[in-house]
Amino acid sequence: MHGKRILSSIVFVPLLILLILYGGVQGFWLVVSLAVVLGTYEFYHMVERRQLTCYKIPGMVLSWIVSCSFLFQDVLGISFTLTIVSILIVLYALFARHPLSTSIVSVATTFFGIVYVSWLLSHLVLIRGLGESEGKGLIFYLLLVIWAGDTGAFYIGSYLGRHKLAPIVSPKKTLEGAVGGLGASVLASLGIKGWMLPFLSYKHAWILGGLLAVMGQLGDLGESLFKRDANLKDSGTVIPGHGGILDRLDSLLFSAPVLYYYVVGFVL
Repeated sequence: MHGKRILSSIVFVPLLILLILYGGVQGFWLVVSLAVVLGTYEFYHMVERRQLTCYKIPGMVLSWIVSCSFLFQDVLGISFTLTIVSILIVLYALFARHPLSTSIVSVATTFFGIVYVSWLLSHLVLIRGLGESEGKGLIFYLLLVIWAGDTGAFYIGSYLGRHKLAPIVSPKKTLEGAVGGLGASVLASLGIKGWMLPFLSYKHAWILGGLLAVMGQLGDLGESLFKRDANLKDSGTVIPGHGGILDRLDSLLFSAPVLYYYVVGFVL
């Protein structure tokens, strides 16, 4: 398993770096949209593991459509698309040949899967579109700050962890690890600021480092909650040695939107 993790990292990390640097917004969106469809499938698989119903195929198609709306960098258009998608889900429930008794659950799980995976994760495309140099820098910044937080939480938690953070959802996570991850993210944010984001003040680097650390850990815990409920160790098997798409990207689900709205609202 460890060898598969290393091999996957050797293959995918350089490809991701090249994509961010040279793929443009469209190329980056293409990969994000693929991750969205696969992640939506994984979420619906967890729903079905709980013996609940959802409109899996329509949900995956609509999830991709929502991701498409992010390509045009128009927040109003994204909101309009999400509105149309909610209407289409209800229309499907009205005319599809499914038991009436499952309608509420099916509509709710289908729509939540689209919002949880597609709407949240596609904010990465909005970040990449904030400018050629700014967008690239912010994507690298987000990934490195989240990675630093995960690494700090793992090592501090492994050596100093005593108090469980969420024992039912994620027994191995500790309060000490969470604090270590927070500190590592803030330090990474301050270090990367001068290297990649000259337009970011030290005040904003402090705040964003802390916010992204908290959002990353919440995203991780949220996905762990769903997996625990579905009695799954991993959300999928698409990445050898790493599990599923949601296993790798859960820390970005909440942190990407927070970074985008913070930067647009307070920095740029």
